[in-house]
Amino acid sequence: MNGTQKVMMLIRREVWENRSLWIAPVAIAGVILLSVLFSTSPLDGSDNFWSERNHSPVVVGLSQRDAIYAGLYASLTVVQMFALGILVFFYLLDSLLQERKDRSILFWKSLPVSDTEVVISKAATGLLLTPLFVLVVSALTQILVGTVLWLRFHGTPIGQQFAPWDIGLWLQVQVAFLALVPAVVVWYLPIAAYLMLVSVWARKNAFLWAVLPVAAIQLVEALILHSHHFAEFVGRRFAGVFMVMDLPKGEEIAESPLATFLLHVGKVFTNYETWVGALAAIAIFVVVIRIRRFRDDS
Repeated sequence: MNGTQKVMMLIRREVWENRSLWIAPVAIAGVILLSVLFSTSPLDGSDNFWSERNHSPVVVGLSQRDAIYAGLYASLTVVQMFALGILVFFYLLDSLLQERKDRSILFWKSLPVSDTEVVISKAATGLLLTPLFVLVVSALTQILVGTVLWLRFHGTPIGQQFAPWDIGLWLQVQVAFLALVPAVVVWYLPIAAYLMLVSVWARKNAFLWAVLPVAAIQLVEALILHSHHFAEFVGRRFAGVFMVMDLPKGEEIAESPLATFLLHVGKVFTNYETWVGALAAIAIFVVVIRIRRFRDDS
């Protein structure tokens, strides 16, 4: 068995032992579908939605309609991605601590599996496999939501203009997020590496060990130096990816083609902060591997 096969085996182990990674996205998709199916909506099939905005379904332009529906479908993925961020945060934070808690680390250390392969499998599960799975679930959810909305508003003025099977628009949304997710993942690599470092080092209460030092440094700097440089640094690492992309807003979205969106996302890969963070993440992962090499079940 070569290294790739070992990593794939370990990834399957992660998926089997951490079922929330795939159950949570499916559950969220189910909640979304139920909400669309049973909840009331401003799109109630009457003319009020349009008349209140001084519009009529007849005069609404195609580009404006596409922007509305693209925003609707994109928002479904955004909800899934927000939940994914929380899910992956706690998964990475617990990934290397849990194997010491249940003493499974003794079993895996007895196998011809290296610490590097274990760490890579856990990082790949949280940062590659799970986001891809969420994108697939979200894409299917968009199709189902479009179908439900078409069935609800079929025969109404709004339903006459609704096109849930616009494959071109649906594909554009998928391509946009397929480009966006890698950019976000690369930007957040240092945070992911830090979480795994805490996971492999802490003996318990990994969440507190991850949060308290960061909060303490900010507090000490504020009290002693009367500055907020570290807080700004942390804030930049959390929200900076969206600042770098500087995504078009408002009516720009309705007029901005997919190529323009991809151009904004591409700014992440040409920004020096991205690659400085990636190099820092690699260094942290090396430390994580070294620490795990000497860790036991204690």
